[in-house]
Amino acid sequence: MQNKIKKILVTGGQGFIGSHLVDNLVAKGHKVTIFDRYYDDKKFKDYGWKGKVRFRLGDVKDRDSIIEGVGFNDITVNLAGILGTAETVNNPIPPVEVNIVGAINIFHALKEHKKRGFQIAVGNYWMNNPYSITKSTAERLALMYNKEHGTDIRVLRGMNVFGERQHHRPVRKIFPNVVVPALLNKDITIYGTGDQVMDLIYVKDFAEVLARVILYDNIPNDIIYESGVGGGMTINKAVDLILKTTKSKSKVNRVPMRAGEDKHSVVEISEKGWQDLKKHLKFYPKDLTPMNKAVAQSVAWYKKHLKEFSWD
Repeated sequence: MQNKIKKILVTGGQGFIGSHLVDNLVAKGHKVTIFDRYYDDKKFKDYGWKGKVRFRLGDVKDRDSIIEGVGFNDITVNLAGILGTAETVNNPIPPVEVNIVGAINIFHALKEHKKRGFQIAVGNYWMNNPYSITKSTAERLALMYNKEHGTDIRVLRGMNVFGERQHHRPVRKIFPNVVVPALLNKDITIYGTGDQVMDLIYVKDFAEVLARVILYDNIPNDIIYESGVGGGMTINKAVDLILKTTKSKSKVNRVPMRAGEDKHSVVEISEKGWQDLKKHLKFYPKDLTPMNKAVAQSVAWYKKHLKEFSWD
């Protein structure tokens, strides 16, 4: 890893994954600037960023603002995005504008300034919804820029990232949508049979892998790195673990799958994915937070912040 202090621009840095990456990079001594359309004073205060993290107002859809932002930094991490599976099926234009056009604007700026970049990839890239389609398009475009334009854009695929700060709305993510009602002893809704297989990775572990992907020098940029635990876990088993951890009496209701989702989905890190992590990033299974501990820490955070989550 390069020990030199880097100036790093993070689009979407106030979001779930972005905020944990910012924490990780600041702890390593790097100078971080968040690039976003709005400034969240509460998050800057709650996360201890004031006086440590800079903020730059801008929009990835605005090529001029992103070119200028990229130019002032050594590395640009693109975590901006319109999320959602069923949520994007009936409104595909915003994901195209942000997830594809916004990403291209960043790639173009990286090419012009000859700077290192990063594009996040999705675990469920094969799903037939605008979110998965646009994100998988962006990751392929990143690799194309590397091949055709000589850029250095690294790509990391996160499987099912969970943990503190992940919200349950407007986009429905499995972990908060089980933990929050479990803590309230409200009914829990599961889409499908619950036999879908997920590869749950704790957000702090994912942030560490991501940090290594962007900070390590001289690693391949013609592959998609993967980050997960391996082995997979069914949604039913994940729900059981959460219910046990929260000591909840919630009832579990199963309903039909939503539009854009696959009832037979299996999302987990490949054998090659682990080989790449070990070989290029020196990240090993022993470096992962044990699942029971990760879930317990996450549940403790949700319990502390439960008033921030409305449920009806």
